[in-house]
Amino acid sequence: MADKTETDERSPWAPLVSIYGGVVLFATGERALHIIISPYLNQGLGLREASIGVIVAVFGVASLTMRLPVGAIFRYRRSVMLLIVGGFLATAAYALVPFVRSVWLLGALMALDGVGWAIVTTTHLGALVASKAGTMRTAATMAWYSGAQGAGNSIGGVAGGFLVDELGYRAAFLILAALPALGTLTTVSGLLRPGGGFSSPPEPEAQTNSRETTSPQVLRTMPPVVWAGVVLMFYINFTSGFLNTFHPILAVAAGLSLTQVGALATCRSLFSSGVRLTSGVVFSRTSRRVDLTVPLAVLSAIAVFLIPTFKSSFWWQVPLFAAVGLSRGLLRITSHADAFEGVEHGERHHGMTAAVLNAGLDAGKVAGPALGGLMAAGLGLATAFRVLPAVLVGAYLVLMVLPRVLRPSSGDRR
Repeated sequence: MADKTETDERSPWAPLVSIYGGVVLFATGERALHIIISPYLNQGLGLREASIGVIVAVFGVASLTMRLPVGAIFRYRRSVMLLIVGGFLATAAYALVPFVRSVWLLGALMALDGVGWAIVTTTHLGALVASKAGTMRTAATMAWYSGAQGAGNSIGGVAGGFLVDELGYRAAFLILAALPALGTLTTVSGLLRPGGGFSSPPEPEAQTNSRETTSPQVLRTMPPVVWAGVVLMFYINFTSGFLNTFHPILAVAAGLSLTQVGALATCRSLFSSGVRLTSGVVFSRTSRRVDLTVPLAVLSAIAVFLIPTFKSSFWWQVPLFAAVGLSRGLLRITSHADAFEGVEHGERHHGMTAAVLNAGLDAGKVAGPALGGLMAAGLGLATAFRVLPAVLVGAYLVLMVLPRVLRPSSGDRR
């Protein structure tokens, strides 16, 4: 065991930098994959919207299934092992996609990628909270984490479309397969190096809580603010999953190139990551967060509703995707920060909080493509863009606003 002097000399920022770097690389690869997979299935294999929605939704199902198990076994000392396993699964899935034509095997590869993504992102989030510098506010840590994801999404959107337009689908998938491998190497090397602080023991309080509290008990005792965050995670990823899956099909059919489609996704991510990084600076100085969830949710729904109206125009869609990105960025920061500040300290609580928040994201990834595909098959793709946002924002208002009006004293406001 390292003595106290050696432990104190370790840089508290080293693991944060390596985690953020890994987050950027993983997010880049995942966004690029989800930009090009739908047109690949549609153009390359001739599949229709309902089938495409199911195949893409398998990714979310696999991720959702793995969240709680990974959160339950998460310990900071296991981070390296979990990251290596998750990174390998994602890399293998990316590389094998262009060599498979069976619908069932493609679904299996999406499931494999979903498992890897669940392992890696849950571990990233849990390790980040466990290793953050003591003087850094949780909201600031979450803002920089979300900003790193947004930066990866910004790069991945345009990169995926450009690679396909210039090199074709097979080369694009193989090139993208290198990103989760590099992301794993980046994070693991940062956690293991002498300045990374990986071998530093957890706080005594965290060790005690981990021994005395089981994972089911942690779930049962989670405060309402955590479950409110889960609802918001579902909302933003339903919208994101629907757009990632079906906007490429809608826009390419209207005459846009995949590079332009990727650029619109990048625009959304730039606004999302930009507001997250800006909020990181603000939240490092204050814990006050303004409740803008309802107007932000409505803004996103209106933007998605209008996309079919301007489907053949790249420039008219830019402000719409910017609005979706702005909404996503702010909603994600506040919900993550409130959730982690509302739970007890300790590795098990951090791991399970990371798991349920990411489970909300995964549930949105399942519902967006699956329900969108079914509605598009029955009513048409343009109609799905107009009906689903109204239904979703209405459901959000029922689930979140009405209980707060009826029981305002039970709300957690900061």
